[in-house]
Amino acid sequence: MVAPDTKPVAGRSTFPRFIYIAGCDGTGKTTHARLLLEQFAARGIRARHVWLRFPFFFSLPLLACARLRGYSWYEHEGGRRRGYWDFRRSWLMRAVFPWALLLDAFTAALLNIYLPLQIGQIVVCERFVLDMLADLIVATQNDHLHRSLPGRWYLCLIPRDARLVVLDLDPETIRARRADLRSDRRLEARLEAFRNIARHLKIDLLSSAPPVGAVHESILREMDLAARQV
Repeated sequence: MVAPDTKPVAGRSTFPRFIYIAGCDGTGKTTHARLLLEQFAARGIRARHVWLRFPFFFSLPLLACARLRGYSWYEHEGGRRRGYWDFRRSWLMRAVFPWALLLDAFTAALLNIYLPLQIGQIVVCERFVLDMLADLIVATQNDHLHRSLPGRWYLCLIPRDARLVVLDLDPETIRARRADLRSDRRLEARLEAFRNIARHLKIDLLSSAPPVGAVHESILREMDLAARQV
């Protein structure tokens, strides 16, 4: 959990300005982002909802190349489509794509996070650089990518006064809750990627196994922790 010294009590000046809920698919990010947005709305405070997992622009030519070479593909099952990346056999995708996606992330962050923060808005973000890093770790099978030079630059994009929650859940429960993830062959790998990143950042994972209300209360309590540098 990353948190500033201010406490989340009523009043715009004392609410956290940037809240980032990260975690693997199926851990409840969207649900808890919505609950936070509803809480702000109930207090008469407008908050901006941001989703930035795939802000592709500069990275699109590389992704097109990956599709042609078979490093990126979709699988269809039960009327659902799921995309996969496997960059292990491509030096270009392993070495260059993380930098191209970083440039996309930087551009998207400027427009969707830093500009709104600069004009005084509150931002509730449920997908951002930790989610991108987890996807890249799985695609490259480089468990230390978040410690590398591009990985450190991804982490630098998180605002310094951010409040960060990383949700965690076992894969069996995720598959029981989310039918669209039952056939996901990379679910365990993504869960482990988030856990590795959280350990590196010394962030305590928050289990989303309890009832939604209990997890939401835990998130609110965690936001009151002392500041920790990302």
